[in-house]
Amino acid sequence: MTGGPHGVLLLLLLNVFRVQPSLTESHSLLYQYNLNHGDKDLPEYSFLGILDDCEIFYFDSNMKVTIPRQQWLVDAFDKAYWDECTITEVGFHGLIKGQADGWLQKENQTSRTHYLQGLFGCELHEATPSEGILKFALDGKYILSFDKDALVWIVHDPVAEEFKTKWDKETKMNHYFKNLLENDCIDQWKAIYFFGNASLSRKISPEVSLIAKDGHHWFLHCIVIGFYPQSINVTWLKNGKHADETTSTGLLPNEDGTFQLKTTLQFDPYDGNQYACHIEHSSIPGGKTVLWEGKVKDSNNVGMIVLAVLVSLAIIVIIFIWWRRRRVIHRGLLASVSTLRSYTIQYSLEN
Repeated sequence: MTGGPHGVLLLLLLNVFRVQPSLTESHSLLYQYNLNHGDKDLPEYSFLGILDDCEIFYFDSNMKVTIPRQQWLVDAFDKAYWDECTITEVGFHGLIKGQADGWLQKENQTSRTHYLQGLFGCELHEATPSEGILKFALDGKYILSFDKDALVWIVHDPVAEEFKTKWDKETKMNHYFKNLLENDCIDQWKAIYFFGNASLSRKISPEVSLIAKDGHHWFLHCIVIGFYPQSINVTWLKNGKHADETTSTGLLPNEDGTFQLKTTLQFDPYDGNQYACHIEHSSIPGGKTVLWEGKVKDSNNVGMIVLAVLVSLAIIVIIFIWWRRRRVIHRGLLASVSTLRSYTIQYSLEN
């Protein structure tokens, strides 16, 4: 996806001055494509651009415009550039939708709801050649991928056999995809990364906390939040040795562009073993190990604490009511004494 005055100028500069961004780590430029057939609540199709784990633009058939997701992209590229991106996205959609609609009609599936997902782009590595990615899933099942070197399609589910037979013969289309993956995608990554380097190369260390909770079983949660980039390895240790996690949320995005995850281990807090959560991230040289200090959140203890608080409040209320009643009685006695003194004085004056 190339084009736009700024994009063309930058590519020329990259070629003239041989500007090569550092590849000490893996980098990627990926596009997520979604085709929706039959669900009226969703756009017919959408595109999401992701560069090195960072969302860079979004487009869908309802909006009909490509929206940059980062301020440094807004500053770097003008409207003409994003208009050309839209043209490319619409063209790719037309190519895939035509094939999908033909297959749905042939299989008599036009009355049902279907979702076709595509992932295409490139990954760049220091020690190995760049890797091109072009693959599709239908209704959540991985069905087809493209081998750019052999210029053939690889079937991962029998439903895609017909696509392979047809697309292997589309020589012009396959050469287009090969050039897209090997050249255009890499040039585009260089162009965009040039402007976003400061933001994309930042490293933010995660905040880590361990919390133990009981229920039917005891669970130890390792909560890792606010880290960037997203590549991270979180493992459990039992007495210094690897222990398999029970569940994990997987990577989750935060609104500020960082990431979070939670991994959980089922354990016995009273078995005398030492438990720890180990984190490996580019922002932490050598990694970081957080030991569980043996503090638990027991629901029974919480219940006892709540009960104690309620009892304390009840005692305070009773004392307050008793004090108020005593004060009223005291005021009544004072009034009676005052009245008696008035009568006594009046009686003395009259006699």
